Parts: sequence; structure tokens; C-alpha cells
Amino acid sequence: MAKLTKTEARNILRALDKHKSKKWVTLEVLSSWVGVYPDILGEQLSEYDPTALLDPDFDVRAVEEDLRAYVEEVTNRREEPRVVVTKKKLSEYESVSDFIYKKMTNAGGLFDKDAYLSDVDLATLKKLVNEEIRSRKAVKKKKR
Repeated sequence: MAKLTKTEARNILRALDKHKSKKWVTLEVLSSWVGVYPDILGEQLSEYDPTALLDPDFDVRAVEEDLRAYVEEVTNRREEPRVVVTKKKLSEYESVSDFIYKKMTNAGGLFDKDAYLSDVDLATLKKLVNEEIRSRKAVKKKKR
């Protein structure tokens, strides 16, 4: 079953708003307005009303408020900000071992098991490890 996306829901609502004078809108009519097959529209709208697929005269205006609520909910979702590691941040550390020494050791140089790494620290460590792997692969290719 095809899940209704935010863009498709907006297109459906835009078509319904454009043709407000038409009080009864079937899947066939909506299909011609939106440019999606009626069967696919029926599958997508069956999440809001199960009779959408079964009834050929299903009124799409019956689920209009549910679509508006869905678009509102999806629009108001907060996405987690991406963790970005810059080259400047990477240049602070020469290698993975340097990162571990600076971030995960005590004053005496002993490894601290309770060290906490933030999301930025983990992303930095991941980039450093990837660089190390890339450089080792390059060395292996030169040896061949």
C-alpha cells in the first residue's frame, strides 16, 4: 500500500481548494486534477477512510479535514539538526590516537573509561577513522 506523502497530500488539498464550487468529488475526478491514478489515490486515502477503495462514488471531501491535519502535523515536526564536522575541527587532531589522547584520557595520561563523547565528538572520530582507512588503502595500492 502506498503511503501518502506530504507533497501528495498538499497537491490533493490544492486541487480541492481550487475546485471549491464542486461539492462532490470522486476519485476519478480528483485523479484528473492531480494526475495520479484513481487506484493509487484510493490506496493512499484508505488510511483515512477504509471505504475509499471499495466505493467508486467515494467523496474525497469527507477526508479533507484529515488531510489538512496530516499536513499540519508533518509540517510542524522538528527534525534533528545534522551534525557537521568542518575541516577546521578535523585539523585540531593529527590522527585517531591524538583524538583519543586529547578527549579520552586523564591528566596523568591514563585512559578514562567514563569519558563522554558528544554527537560532534563522535562524528569527528568517525571522520578521522575514515581518513585513516583511506590513507591505509592508498599505501596498500602503492605497495602493489
